[in-house]
Order: sequence, then C-alpha cells, then structure tokens
Amino acid sequence: MIVVQRVVTEWTKRSRGAPGAVRRNAVPEACPVPPADGAGVLVHQVFARERDGFAGRETRSGHTLPASGSLPLDGVAGVRLERADGRLQVTGVTGVWCQCFTVFPRRPDRTVLVLLPGRWGRWRLNFRLWEDDGHGEWRYQKWVVNVAHLAGPAPAELFQASPPATVTDEMVQLARPTAWDRRALRPGAAPGTC
Repeated sequence: MIVVQRVVTEWTKRSRGAPGAVRRNAVPEACPVPPADGAGVLVHQVFARERDGFAGRETRSGHTLPASGSLPLDGVAGVRLERADGRLQVTGVTGVWCQCFTVFPRRPDRTVLVLLPGRWGRWRLNFRLWEDDGHGEWRYQKWVVNVAHLAGPAPAELFQASPPATVTDEMVQLARPTAWDRRALRPGAAPGTC
C-alpha cells in the first residue's frame, strides 16, 4: 500500500502578520489517514485556506499503481510514483497544477523521495503565485507531501506516530515580487507558463 497525503495551506498578504500568521502556522504538517477502502494507492488531501479560516477541508481518492511504469498524480497531488528495485521513487511535479501568470520559485520535475518498504518521507515546499482569477493579488502556498510505502494497511496515525525516514525541504523565503515578476505582470504582457 502507498499513501500520499498532501497538506496545502494557502493565504494572501492579509495573513502574513499576526493574528493571521498564527492561524496559518497552526495548520498541522500531518493529519490522520482515512481508510483506504481497498485501494493500493490512497491520495489524501487537506486544504487549509485563508478564505475558510484555515479550517481543513479533506478529499481522498483511490488509485492503482501499475506493475510497470509510473502513476502520475501530478494533477492530484503534485507527485509521480514509480516502483524500482523494491523502492518507491517519488518525483515532484509542480508545473501542471495551475493556470497562472507566474509562480515563484519554479521547480523542475525531479526525484524528491526514495522510500524503502515500511518507510515514509516528507517533501516540504512553498510558492508565491499570481493567478489570472480576477482577484489581482499574490497568493502563497505551503505544501507538505507525506508519502508512505507500506506492506499492509495504513494506520490512522501513520504520519503522526513517528518522524519521517527522510525529509526533502524546499521551503524558501517568499520575498516581494522580483523584477522578472513585475515584467511578467505588466499590462499587455504575455502570460508565462507554470
């Protein structure tokens, strides 16, 4: 069994200082795992958005990992999974999840975790993004992607009971827009890709 849990925290500049930052930073990096209901791959997502007071909203879906090749969950959870030599290779895929003008920092697809059976790992990353959604403001996201490679069913406290075997931390300082960002966002500029 494989469990992918992605905890996404999303905010605007209104939650950069207290008390908004206190609520935002209280979002846990791991949550109880729901039942897999027989799925070989469980994807559990928790979205904690500023507009909802950072209350977690959960989704889950079941998938099957093919005997060979990879399982692309990039549109669902920002990762692609592949088994090789008894290990689970987790590739971070962040370029497909939004239709936006710009995302900082851009990240190439690359292996972020390699897990032996019975182990779990964590990938932490954050973004500043500008979506063409009519709101006209920067938004920020923090992703914590917990992935477990298990021999049997996942206990509910899987990601809370013990520390991860490995952590890939790609958290960066989300500073003000750069000169490149301002050029990309000027009126009449062609949208970039993300």
